[in-house]
Amino acid sequence: MSGLSLVLAVVLIGASMASVAEPHEALHIMCAQGRTFDVRISADQARVQLADGQLLLTRKPSSLGDHFRNDDATLIIDEDFVAFAQRGDWDWQDCHVDPSFGPKR
Repeated sequence: MSGLSLVLAVVLIGASMASVAEPHEALHIMCAQGRTFDVRISADQARVQLADGQLLLTRKPSSLGDHFRNDDATLIIDEDFVAFAQRGDWDWQDCHVDPSFGPKR
């Protein structure tokens, strides 16, 4: 194995390990009418786990806390306040981070 191949292999392994070690924040969200969902946040996206499926939202710049969206949903998390809107389902109201779920943000 040439020196360049060895260096390339070490760089690729390091990059692979870095992506595995990326921290993910897990939150449980409680809303009005007993509705809930879970969110896993990484540096560039949020994975929203709903009772009937999953949404992958991309992080967007915002002065209103952490903002994620795709063509079907928008999620904003600012401290314990949560705003979530999903195309075709506008009943996600009065949402907040469940403080009893895991470590505090």
